[in-house]
Amino acid sequence: MTQISFDPFPAADLESNRAGRLTPDQRKGFGALERGIRKDRVVFGLILAVIAALVLTSNGRTGNALERPAFGAAFGAGAVFFLLYGLFITDSLTRDLRSGAVQSAEGAIGKHTYSSQGRNGSITTHFLEVGAKNWQVASGTYAAAPDAGWVRLYYLPRSHKVVNLERLPDHAVPNVLADPPAAAAEMIGGLAAAFRSHDTEALNEARAEAGAMEHSMHAQMAAAAVPPPPNQRDSTPLAQAIVGTWAMGPVQMTFMPDGSMAATLPGGHQQRGSWSIGPDGKVHLNAQGMDQAAEAWVAGDTLTIAEDGRGLPFHRVAA
Repeated sequence: MTQISFDPFPAADLESNRAGRLTPDQRKGFGALERGIRKDRVVFGLILAVIAALVLTSNGRTGNALERPAFGAAFGAGAVFFLLYGLFITDSLTRDLRSGAVQSAEGAIGKHTYSSQGRNGSITTHFLEVGAKNWQVASGTYAAAPDAGWVRLYYLPRSHKVVNLERLPDHAVPNVLADPPAAAAEMIGGLAAAFRSHDTEALNEARAEAGAMEHSMHAQMAAAAVPPPPNQRDSTPLAQAIVGTWAMGPVQMTFMPDGSMAATLPGGHQQRGSWSIGPDGKVHLNAQGMDQAAEAWVAGDTLTIAEDGRGLPFHRVAA
């Protein structure tokens, strides 16, 4: 088959696609694809015509005088069909290109493939899922599509060819670093239920929400890693200001005056260790024989522990 290479999701064409129209560049790209498909049909029709002519004019012996005309007529009919189909009959892609109309679908994206065994090896078919619908796409389009998230997919209404795709903003998710633990636990429970349901649309939405939570956490951690001005920090030495119990979502950390510490993790699991403030002014946390040094500061009722551009804000728990 003829292979046509073009950008599967051209950002420059989104404005026209949002208005329900193909752009000239998209018409050109899909027009080349359509001409290639027509050419393949014509070539196949010519091959069948040659075979039909050879069968009908062959002088070889045959056990049944009716076999040669029957086979020749069958190949001839196939040749006529593919020649007409390639030269004159309009298919769904041709009609789509004539109208230039574009439709769209919104939802959480998913991807899957289906493999079957052909004469020359395994054949893999690629699909994109948006909402409750599937679109068969080329392998390059499949690879370029995001693995998870909320998207708007643009496609041709008759042939269902995918012409573009844009990422949509993440849906609002609980602030895992600041919201009460119950809010995050409720969302995580909903995600787990979706994964157990085996419902494709619900599963894709759960994956999109999990990705949104991850993006939100990364953004919050990057913002939290920026130290506040010195005049906004607790003037008490860090070795004294850090003492107490601090919580970040479902995680709690307690720093004792004697240098011991206890961490309560999701599920109630506890981990004990020690802490100290080094000559470099960093807090050194030692748990399970591993020493970890990080920047730390207290501002108001928030203790921030930061490392490698990621900050974890813990809020003081009232005694």
